[in-house]
Parts: sequence; C-alpha cells; structure tokens
Amino acid sequence: MAVTHTPPVSAQHKDSSNTGSRGDRRSRRDQLGGAVPRVVVMENLRERGHFLQERLVQERFEVGMLEDARGALQWLSEGLVPRRGSDVELLICNARMLGDSGLDLLARWCAAHPHVPVLLVSAFTNAKLRARMARIPGGVVLDQDFSVEDVRATAVSMVETSVTS
Repeated sequence: MAVTHTPPVSAQHKDSSNTGSRGDRRSRRDQLGGAVPRVVVMENLRERGHFLQERLVQERFEVGMLEDARGALQWLSEGLVPRRGSDVELLICNARMLGDSGLDLLARWCAAHPHVPVLLVSAFTNAKLRARMARIPGGVVLDQDFSVEDVRATAVSMVETSVTS
C-alpha cells in the first residue's frame, strides 16, 4: 500500500508568536540533518485528518495520509518485512480506527521499527482501549479531550526528541 505524501511547504513562514519558537525549531531540525521529517497519519475522520495534515505541512513535515482501516492495516503489514530502516520518522494513529487486531499489528510494527515514535489518539475510549494503547511499545497516548493543535505540538516534540536521541 503506497502512502501518498504531501510535501512540506517550501516558502518561509513568518512566526506569529512572540517567542520565535517556530523559527528556532525549524533551524534546529535543519541543523540536525536537513532532511524533511516524514509522518504517516492514520485517521478516518476526514476533516480532522486533513486539518492535521495542513498543520503538519506548515511545520515542514512531509505527510502521508491513510484514511481507512483497511489501508492502514495493509501499510502496517507491509512494514513488517525486514528492511534497513523505516521510511517515516513518526506514525500518528487513530487507535479506535485500527481496532483490536489493528492494535496488535501496530505493536508488531513497533517492535520491527523501535526507533519510530508512535502517537496514538482517540477521542472516544474506554478502559479496555486505553489499556491496549498503553501497551504499544514507545507509544504516546492523547486520550479524550485533545485538539488538533495538541496533536501537532506533540508530533513536533516527538520528532525533535527522536532526531536528537
């Protein structure tokens, strides 16, 4: 299953914050290798997925979207085949979209790619799903009351942390 990636915005963006952190973050990421971080987003809620994609592209990520469980499961399955490395720096998953079998597959994918951080999101969870998400190796969970901005900020932080470690 090929993931269609949206390339990052190449024009320079002005930082609207008072801190200048966006410019600092980008220059630090550029100093660490200059490669554009690639992110795969697995989100079946189309509007949230596209809004998140836009925000990540503004942060100079190359974003691949998988909008249905079947495509996400196929992509994860293909990633289990041993390779020299992963072609993504971060995986963002709607955990509820994957279901129980998908979370099992995701755990296996994470074992095959331990260097790739995983951000699990789900607006609608129960105790069982929260426990399943907590068992994903290297996973970070955003549960219940999160915004697209929370996902964006966490994604940026996770990629920076994985680049520097």
